[in-house]
Amino acid sequence: MKKQQQIRNWLKNYEHHIMTEASLLQIEGFPRLTEELFSQFEKTGNRLQYEDAYFGRRKYLLVYALEALILKKNGEKVSMGKLEWVLEEILNERCWALPAHVNRQSDPAWEYTLDLFAAETAQTLSEIGWIFRHELDQAVKIRLDEEVYRRVLETFGKSAKGSYGWEKDCNNWNAVCGGSVGAAAWYQKQGTENERQKQEMDGIIDRICEDLSCFLDSFSEDGACMEGLGYWEYGMSYYIMFADLLRQPGGENRELLVKDKVKKIMEFQQICYFPGGRTISFSDGDSRGKFRMGLTCYLAMEDPQVEIPDVKNAMDFGGDPCYRWNAGYRDWLWTERYLEQACVEKKEEKSDDTRWSSRILPDAQWAIFNGNNLVSVACKGGHNGEPHNHNDVGSFLYYIGDEEIISDLGAGEYTKKYFGPERYEILCNSSRGHSVPVIEGKYQCAGREYGAESFRGVNPWTVEISYKKAYAIDQSGELKRKIHFIPETGTLQIEDTFTGSREEKVIMSETLVTRQQVKVEKEGIRIGSCGWIRMTAAMRKDVWTEKVEHCAHDGSCQMVTLIHCPVQADTEGNYRSDFEITVKRNSL
Repeated sequence: MKKQQQIRNWLKNYEHHIMTEASLLQIEGFPRLTEELFSQFEKTGNRLQYEDAYFGRRKYLLVYALEALILKKNGEKVSMGKLEWVLEEILNERCWALPAHVNRQSDPAWEYTLDLFAAETAQTLSEIGWIFRHELDQAVKIRLDEEVYRRVLETFGKSAKGSYGWEKDCNNWNAVCGGSVGAAAWYQKQGTENERQKQEMDGIIDRICEDLSCFLDSFSEDGACMEGLGYWEYGMSYYIMFADLLRQPGGENRELLVKDKVKKIMEFQQICYFPGGRTISFSDGDSRGKFRMGLTCYLAMEDPQVEIPDVKNAMDFGGDPCYRWNAGYRDWLWTERYLEQACVEKKEEKSDDTRWSSRILPDAQWAIFNGNNLVSVACKGGHNGEPHNHNDVGSFLYYIGDEEIISDLGAGEYTKKYFGPERYEILCNSSRGHSVPVIEGKYQCAGREYGAESFRGVNPWTVEISYKKAYAIDQSGELKRKIHFIPETGTLQIEDTFTGSREEKVIMSETLVTRQQVKVEKEGIRIGSCGWIRMTAAMRKDVWTEKVEHCAHDGSCQMVTLIHCPVQADTEGNYRSDFEITVKRNSL
C-alpha cells in the first residue's frame, strides 16, 4: 500500500496548495487583458505577455472553484462571491481565443474564433456552472449558459460539418476542441427542458463523436503519440473527460473507450518514463515531463495494465502554467475516486519495475531500452512530416539516471517564427540540433517524403534504420544506422555507414547534442559527471565542439554543446563511423 499512501499524501498536499493559493490571490492584482497586449503578437510575434495575463485569470477561476469544492467536501461554509466575480470577468472578455490563433485582418467574426482556448473556456464555464448550479446566483448562471451558447455552441452548431480545421486534424487540437465543445453541449443539454435545444445539443455531440476518430488516427498502431508525451496528456485529458461524461446518465451509451487501440494509447505514458525519472522528449516534448495524477488514476481504473509512475514525478498544483480547469479539477476528482476504489477493492500494488527492458514500436518506429546503472536510451525513425515535427529521423537520446548525456532538446519557445516558414532555422527543430549525421554539408529536410526507408528490430536490443531519404542528397548509395544496447553495462553502440563510390566523393560528419559540460580527452570524450564516449582514433583526432544558444519552451536561454566528428572515407568512397556511449563515474 506504499504507493496508495504516497498518492493520498500527494492529494493532501494538492488541496493544501489550493487553499494557500486562494488566500494569496486575494492580495494579488487581477490580470487585465488590454488591446495593447492583444496586438503584441500581430506586431512583434511575441505571445507570452498576453498569455501570461490570460492564463493568470484562469488561475483565479481554477483556484476559487476548487477552493469551494474542498470547503463543500469538508462540510464548511462556502461563499460564491469570489467565484462569481471571476466568472463575470471572464464572461466580459471580448474574445476567448488567443491572439496567435486569431486573424483580425481577414476574419470579421474573429471574436468568435473557436481555438483550443475558446473551446476550453466553454467547457470550463459549463462544468463549473453545472457543479455549482444550486449555489451560484441565478443571474450569473443564466448569463454563463447564454454566453457559452452564443459564442461557441450556436456558432459551431450552425457551421457545416468539417468546416473547422481541427475537426479533421489528426492531433491534440481535435481532442481538446472537440472534447470541450462536446462537454459544453452535454452540460447545456442537462440544464434545459427545451426539446428543440436538447436535439440541437445531441446533434453537436454526435458530430463531435464522429470527429474524434481523427484523434485516434493521430496515434501509431502501437499507441505512440508522435507529438510528444506532453501533447499525449493534453489531448487524452479532454478525450477521456468527454468519454467519461458520455458514460453518465444521459450519455446514451456512446462508448469511446472500448476500442483496442485506445488501450494501447492509455499505456503509452508509462513507456515514456525512465527508471531515473526522465522522459522521452521527441518532437515538442520535455525530458522532465510531469504526469497528471487524475488522468493517470482514471486510466489505471480503466485498464489494469496502466502503471502509475513514481509519485515524485506527478505534477503539483501550479505545474501547468495555463491553469486548465479540466485537468486541474480531475487531478482532484479522479484521484479521490481512485483511492476510494482502491480502498474498497483492496487492490494489490505493482512494484516499480526498474529491471532491464526493451520496447520496439515498429509502427511508430521507436525503440526504448533500459539497463543497468539506470541507463535509458530511446531512438526513432519515422519521417519529417509528423505532428509538431522536428527533423530528427535516426536521432537518439541517452540518460544516466537523472543526467541527460545525449539530449533531445524537445520544445523550443513558441513564437510566430516557431510555427511559420522559418521553423527549421530554429536549432531544436532542425536536424542540426539532433544527434544525426550531416551529409555533404546538408541537414535533413522537412516533409513526409523525407523519412526512414526502413526501421527494424534485429533483436530485442538492436535496431537498424535506413534513412538516406531524410536528406535531399543526389548521391547514390545508402545511409544506415545500427543502434545496439548492452543492458548489462548500459553501453550504447552506434554504427553509421554510408555506401558511396570513388566517383561520388561526399563529406560526412557526426553530430552529438548535449546540455552537459564536454571535455575532449586523448582517450575519448567526457560528458557531464559520468558520460563517456569512445570512438576510433581517426574520428577522435578531428573532433571539435560548438556552443549554441537554445531558447527553451519557457522562454529561458540555454547553452547547448554540439560535438562534431568528421568521418573519413575509405578508398572506395564508403564511410563508416562507430562509437559507443557508456558510464564512467569520474568528475570533470
